[in-house]
Amino acid sequence: MQFNSFTYLAFLIAAVTVFWLLPSRFRRSFVLVASLAFYASWNFAFVLVPLAVCGFVYLIGKWMTGRLQVARVAMWTGIICLVAVLTFFKYRNFLLANISLLDGHSFSKLKPLEALALPLGISFYTFEAIGYLVDLRQKRLASLSFIDLCLFLMFWPNITAGPIVRARELVPQLKFSAQFEPRFVFDGLDRLMWGLVQKTVIANLLGIWVDRGFGSNSRLTFSSIDCWCLTIAFGLQIYFDFAGYSNMAIGSARLIGVTLPENFHYPYHAVSPPEFWSRWHMTLSRWIRDYLFFPVNAKFFGAPAPLYASLIGIMALVGLWHGAGWNYILWGAMHGVYLVLFRIYERATRMHQTYAKSRATALAWRLFTLLAVFAAWVPFRCSSLQRAGTFLARMFGHFTAGFAFDSAFYVFTGAAAVFCIVEPYFARLVRDEEETSSAERLAWSRILVRPLAYSCCLVLFMLFDVLDGQFIYTQF
Repeated sequence: MQFNSFTYLAFLIAAVTVFWLLPSRFRRSFVLVASLAFYASWNFAFVLVPLAVCGFVYLIGKWMTGRLQVARVAMWTGIICLVAVLTFFKYRNFLLANISLLDGHSFSKLKPLEALALPLGISFYTFEAIGYLVDLRQKRLASLSFIDLCLFLMFWPNITAGPIVRARELVPQLKFSAQFEPRFVFDGLDRLMWGLVQKTVIANLLGIWVDRGFGSNSRLTFSSIDCWCLTIAFGLQIYFDFAGYSNMAIGSARLIGVTLPENFHYPYHAVSPPEFWSRWHMTLSRWIRDYLFFPVNAKFFGAPAPLYASLIGIMALVGLWHGAGWNYILWGAMHGVYLVLFRIYERATRMHQTYAKSRATALAWRLFTLLAVFAAWVPFRCSSLQRAGTFLARMFGHFTAGFAFDSAFYVFTGAAAVFCIVEPYFARLVRDEEETSSAERLAWSRILVRPLAYSCCLVLFMLFDVLDGQFIYTQF
């Protein structure tokens, strides 16, 4: 069941109500059953995949409790097997297609494998499992029981598309020993309803035009203006789509007293490429930094050439993690190049601090970051590298005018962009009002203002639910 569906809202109301009515000793079992039911609603057969991953990781964890050398072998065995499972389900068709191009074989005997579906959320819970094994090897936590491991990897709010959590952050909260507090409901509903509006109203509406413009059947004669507007529209769509999902996941967990890590912090306000990745898909960025980038570069002691090469290579892998296609790899590599350029700039300006701290330089990097990020969205969204090249050539090459869409597209895209600009200031205003309100005003807000706001969100959801758009990141 999709987060943006009446089925899920009914499931959530029932699950949260039963959770708080149950004695605390039964809550863990109930959440595990609810998580299994939620996952089974997508594809009953594929429940076996995360359960098998849980069982395998549990056995590897037990194996790692031996001597130091044994723990190292066990960890790498576990990581290699988890990557192999992810590769089989997610990348087998991509690998076979590229091998076929190289040697001319069609692999016709393997055709039945092409129809095998991708288990929902496998990219996310595989990374969480790998992180758990590394943390266990480095003694950052003790090995988990099988039930704790299942709760950690299959917790329903974040199993389908994150946020990517760490065992030492989430598992202590899964004791579910906290007493009910009204703030859990208000905090959870605030995030849930806002995420519902982000996805259903903003992202889905933008998606109508984006699908039309980037679709394989669309014409390639868009003007430069149209190419830029479509690119901006997709950049806004994927932001509001994934931020909406993350808000709904965080809100769902908060309703039962669990706090998941933040995943977005107004990424289009970033002033540099590294800051963009500290604001966009923050839990993935943190995972890549701690479990991939730092270990790789520790071997080179910060030498520039290996550092730059590893940045591009690791970001290309980040692109591949998003999808099995060369367009995703190119998107990741482009971001790697952006990070390298900023590192070179930092290295070159260490002796010229006045120039480095000038407002003009800061503004130039802010503009470069914004343009570069949106340019990278083109290969990410286009169905082929050839189409991506055509789009980028029209955006940065010979300028052409013209409008291929109705005025509603340009007005709505502009309004969404303006809202994206003012969003952090609006959020700060609401937060400051909440923190400085007296007890009487806070009670008034909870009694009248919040229910009214929630009702408006539900009305918007009912009005725009006909679009029924799938969350973009659940496809990865």
